[in-house]
Amino acid sequence: MGRGLQLLSQRICANELARYLVAELRPIKPLLYNPDRVPDMSAVITPPYDVIYPPQQQAYRQRSPHSAIHIELPVAMDGLDPYQHAAQLLATWVRDAVLLPQDDAAYYVHQQEFTVRGNPYTRTALLAGVRLEPWEAGVVLPHERTFRGPKQDRLQLLRATAVAPSSVFSLYEQPDAVRDVIESVTREEPLTTATDDEVIHRLWRIGAPEQIQTVAEAMADQKLYIADGHHRYETALAYRDERRAGADGADEDRAYNYLAMSLVAFDDAGLVVQPTHRLVRGASPDAIATMRAWLSTSFNVETVESTERSEEELQALLDGGQPYAFLVYDGQDLLRITASKRLSDELPQDRSEAWRALDLAVLHELVLGKALNIPAENVESYVSYTRDVPGMFQQVDAGDAQLACFVRPTDVRQLRAVADASDRMPQKSTYFYPKFPAGLVINRLDVTLPAPLAVRT
Repeated sequence: MGRGLQLLSQRICANELARYLVAELRPIKPLLYNPDRVPDMSAVITPPYDVIYPPQQQAYRQRSPHSAIHIELPVAMDGLDPYQHAAQLLATWVRDAVLLPQDDAAYYVHQQEFTVRGNPYTRTALLAGVRLEPWEAGVVLPHERTFRGPKQDRLQLLRATAVAPSSVFSLYEQPDAVRDVIESVTREEPLTTATDDEVIHRLWRIGAPEQIQTVAEAMADQKLYIADGHHRYETALAYRDERRAGADGADEDRAYNYLAMSLVAFDDAGLVVQPTHRLVRGASPDAIATMRAWLSTSFNVETVESTERSEEELQALLDGGQPYAFLVYDGQDLLRITASKRLSDELPQDRSEAWRALDLAVLHELVLGKALNIPAENVESYVSYTRDVPGMFQQVDAGDAQLACFVRPTDVRQLRAVADASDRMPQKSTYFYPKFPAGLVINRLDVTLPAPLAVRT
């Protein structure tokens, strides 16, 4: 079966399943830090595992012996592998009342205040347990491809600890009823406040049965779009399947059937997407040497200057309204690449129209794939991902990388269009800022959640 027929089949299956499957939310029973033992939450929250770069890791580990990084990104110690060590720490912290089990299930509201390029933003999320369903069900929709390695690492951590220290970030069309509940709750004093990397985090609890039911009913017909956390979602599905095969597998109320999601409205004023750039290593020297000539057959290739080597300057160079645009630095010149002709016809026709409109589809398919002969199925062996613009220039200048490719941020509307088409963007197509931290709410998977409330008619 060709990919076009596969996509059509997936869409038909998704539409059929969607008639019967709806988003099911349940309040969760997490672990929360005890303010009597941890008076400063800023010392213990940490970025999620995939954005704690090596220079930062030691700093976060030294902030507090109770930092969530010891669970989110554990290390081997005292003869224990990283996952066993995380499980041992977790059990100790619960025993010593550093972490308090929340036995009354609740939703939570997480608000983040931050600044980007001098502009203040506030982003608000509803944190809830969302019933895990396969992608084909059409309830939770992915938008990008994933790597193999991180899923295995996260699965071993779940097996050892049965907790999820960080949530998956998803987008949704926010019903008025949900907005009203959130606005009502956030008028009160927050349960906790923390600051990390100049982002202020505030957390509120939604525990009133009437509010829980209102949210569950309003969300029942919503599609949820994964913004950040595809690896964690797929890992949670694998973990759920393992647990279902075990002794208590038939219990639909067990928390491992659900995933903690931070749900943000599509129209949230604090929704900020930043680009993730590409460094190329290991490509054929001959392909690198002939790349500029190859590009000139389908692209306008012009040399531009970057005196600051900053994100702001590079985005200004890309702000020309072209349908496709990116920058490539080869150690000598910074090249601005824009389409000189219609490119969608040169892209795979079995991909969706939304996918073929992406800058990153052109970069990955035509530049990395055709100009540099980098195989799509093994792209992670040649391409690394970063947002460190000065560092990218430095690595190419030092010969530690062959090319630095700078891209524009992906628009949220593009994310939604690709997901609705049952297609997937290339890996690391979006970077939503800021990340939701690990440790603010640590979701337990070995507990029983209250049965869903009956939907009122």
